[in-house]
Amino acid sequence: MDFRVLGPVRVHAGGRTVPIGEPRRQAVFSVLLLEAGRTVADDMLIDRVWGETPPQQARRSLQAHITRIRRALEEAEPGGALVARDSGGYRLAVKPEQVDVFRFRRALHEHTADAAALEAALALWHGEPLAGVRGDWAERTRRTLRQDHAAAVVAWAEAKINAGEAASTIGRLTALSDEYPLQETAAAALMRALYAANRGADALAHYERIRLVLREELGADPGPELAAVHEAVLRHDLPPQGASSPVPAQLPADVAAFAGRTEELAELDRVTTGLVCLTGTAGAGKTATAVHWGHRVRSRFPDGQLYLDLRGYEPGEPMPSTDALATFLDALLPDGARMPLMPVERAARFRTEVAGKRMLIVLDNAATAEQVRPLLPGTHTCVVVVTSRDSLAGLVALHGAHRVTVDRLPAADAVGLLRRLIGPRVDAEPEATAELAERCVRLPLTLRLAAELAGSRPGSRLSRLVDELRAAQSTLDLLSGGGDQRAAVRAVFSWSLRQLSEEAIRAFALLGHHPAPLFDAYALAALSGDDVDQAQADLDALARANLVHPAGVYRYGMHELLKAYAAEIGDEPALSRVYDYYLATIAAAMDRLYPAEAHRRPAVAAPAAALPAFDDAAARDWLDAESPNVQALAAHAAGHGMPEHAVTLSSLLFRYLDGHRETAALAIHGYAKEAARILGDHTAEATALIALGAMHMQAGRTGPAAADMWAAHALFRETGDLLGQARAVGNVGMLEESAGRYRRAAAYYTRALTMLGTLGDVTGQAHMLTRLGTIEARIGRDEPGHEHLRRAMALHRRAGHRFGEAWAKIGLGELATRQHRTADARRLHSEAADLFSQLGHRGSEAWAIDGLGRAEASSGHPVDAATHHRRALDLFRVHSCRDGESWALNGLGEACHACGYVATARANHTEALAVATRTGCHEQVARAYHGLARAASSDTDFATARSHYGQAIEIYTELGLTEAEVAKAELTALR
Repeated sequence: MDFRVLGPVRVHAGGRTVPIGEPRRQAVFSVLLLEAGRTVADDMLIDRVWGETPPQQARRSLQAHITRIRRALEEAEPGGALVARDSGGYRLAVKPEQVDVFRFRRALHEHTADAAALEAALALWHGEPLAGVRGDWAERTRRTLRQDHAAAVVAWAEAKINAGEAASTIGRLTALSDEYPLQETAAAALMRALYAANRGADALAHYERIRLVLREELGADPGPELAAVHEAVLRHDLPPQGASSPVPAQLPADVAAFAGRTEELAELDRVTTGLVCLTGTAGAGKTATAVHWGHRVRSRFPDGQLYLDLRGYEPGEPMPSTDALATFLDALLPDGARMPLMPVERAARFRTEVAGKRMLIVLDNAATAEQVRPLLPGTHTCVVVVTSRDSLAGLVALHGAHRVTVDRLPAADAVGLLRRLIGPRVDAEPEATAELAERCVRLPLTLRLAAELAGSRPGSRLSRLVDELRAAQSTLDLLSGGGDQRAAVRAVFSWSLRQLSEEAIRAFALLGHHPAPLFDAYALAALSGDDVDQAQADLDALARANLVHPAGVYRYGMHELLKAYAAEIGDEPALSRVYDYYLATIAAAMDRLYPAEAHRRPAVAAPAAALPAFDDAAARDWLDAESPNVQALAAHAAGHGMPEHAVTLSSLLFRYLDGHRETAALAIHGYAKEAARILGDHTAEATALIALGAMHMQAGRTGPAAADMWAAHALFRETGDLLGQARAVGNVGMLEESAGRYRRAAAYYTRALTMLGTLGDVTGQAHMLTRLGTIEARIGRDEPGHEHLRRAMALHRRAGHRFGEAWAKIGLGELATRQHRTADARRLHSEAADLFSQLGHRGSEAWAIDGLGRAEASSGHPVDAATHHRRALDLFRVHSCRDGESWALNGLGEACHACGYVATARANHTEALAVATRTGCHEQVARAYHGLARAASSDTDFATARSHYGQAIEIYTELGLTEAEVAKAELTALR
């Protein structure tokens, strides 16, 4: 039997609907249904059904209605439901889940993010709740149920938006907002849906409507939630459709056959918030304990789990805190959000992202408290677990961390772990098992290695294995003086190698010297001199023996204790073989992606080792996957007597790193600069300075960028390197172009072009011609601009330089926009965007998309223009391109003004002004003032408009831009 109040009051049984009777009887039945299973006092029934002034015969009427309700229920399903008479009242003896309203509310409370469950709950509604039931109680109940319904619609919509299905929610949210125009939660959800569906202008228009309604009806402004969504739309900090803020789940796989650590886990269980440090000796299982506990309690952390290996005890350098923050922010920020570049900014943004969230953060293998401090949240809703060999006394003293010591396993737990790993043989030889555990120093790492060896020899008695281990340890005891736990561990490692082939043992020893954290068969082949098939077979054998572990697709890592031991047992290989392999592979990938610039990259000798085969996608995937390794290789080379390799890595990777991977670029080019100084190689130092200057320019730090470029120019001139001088001068031209000083930029470009012509550098000439043509188009010199861009396109195509060809298309697209050739402008910018996307240069793609927005605005399509500018802005922020941000923000402001959203236009121009002022982008400063003047004029704030026009005209005139005349004409019309 099924009961319904979310619509007309009904009883459904046996496939048919049973009527309850006239409205008053429905009211009595409704009260009983909404209190299903609970006794309702007579007085409460009367009050709810008849109100504050019931008739004298109300109690008799109530009894009559109860009698007829009992009769209807019995007719519907004999014995199926009962209205019981309890002391002082009546009770409908049914389960709450038989009543639709209880099923609805349960779904609303238990499945707040499950779109399917919420959709099913909403399907329970069949019109106005308690339809036909009259009275104050019925109206109050209807009002509450309507609020629940609205909350369910909003929750369903949020779940759909997060699943990338925003468009499907807009109709229902629009209807809800129209029905309840003062309900700000529904308005905020509709704005999020419109923005996610690339209808940002409609989202802003809806806000304006709600704001006016609130002002007229309540005399109030929008509340904090709606205002925050409005600001996020203005700032473009909401994720696009399908790119909701992700819930990270980064914990590594739980350790198989985890055993023991009962006391340590119990201590962790008592931690509800704050910081806990798992400290102890190497190999004791600190990481395994943290990860196992994390999986066990992950339901306590609904906002996600972050994990990061800080590499505190690997042979290379520990992970810098700023790199760790970048890794975490990659997981926390939605697509389109800007990654801060400076360490302080990253730490602040990280604290913002995790504030108020219930998250588990595991910081594994920390070297020092100083490495950890920038990674700590600012609130206590998160639990942070740090593992380290260090005592981390600073975290305990200053941050109130709770320390849990992870020492050797108790004897019983060590035997229990062997039992889980080896099986019944343990119980057959208890004394041998106990000695085996002691010989392994009761450390999980060594116990697992011993168990793996026992498993590989199923016919051997455990006592025989113990004898072998005893003999190995006796030898090491003699060498170490005895009683050394480290010697005992090394003996287990040595013993575990005996099952392996000589090739696998040699591979293990060589990997101990590998200067990067991860490796694959190609890297091992370079180390060993073997072919790739043999190297892969060795890795498979080492993985089966638990001496290496999988760390990605076809890549492996090694526990730092095993890596240290591996480095001890073999002679150091010629690491030049590894560097030769990496340099050659990077060169091959770069030649595949950027063939036209091959002559600018240093020549690399063909290595003895085999290289992977690349198409375009494979080349970029390899570079992306190997980026952490390359950073480690550059650091190792700079600090371990191989500075020439650090220099070469930087030079090879310049174009790949240009415009994205800022952290990696600054690190790799920084190592190259220091290495070049060690070598006394001024040309190499200048090349690194060019690369660092380019990164500063990308981030809008024009002062450091200019300093690096001129320092590079001086070094190149000192060494007589004309190509280097041309590159430096051309980059200074780009700084002037970024500032909007186009005539000064043209002078630098022309100077660089002359040098490159002398050298016969086709690619360099094409670059300079592209920039010259683009700025000539911007200052109204159409014919020379078109000629320069035409020549540039021909040279780019001759050289097979698709990257340069895409930039030439942007320049031609800008020219087409100025000449009102909208179809050509759309085509050229779209083709450029596609080329950049294929090459993986999303930062450059943003410029093409922004140009597409200007083309749409010029042709009278401001809504389409706003969409493109918003996409460009998201990409600029992802790649920390502050210059581009100011362009996109001003474009967005102009598009919003054209759509009639004056307040939104003002907000975008105000932000553009702030960004452009910080970066010294004077043209965009003037453009922002121009937009603010138009907004003030639209609001009839003529004094402010005149002030802004005056500032815009002054800057435009100083830059020699024709926009000054446009602004003057508008100011004259204003007067």
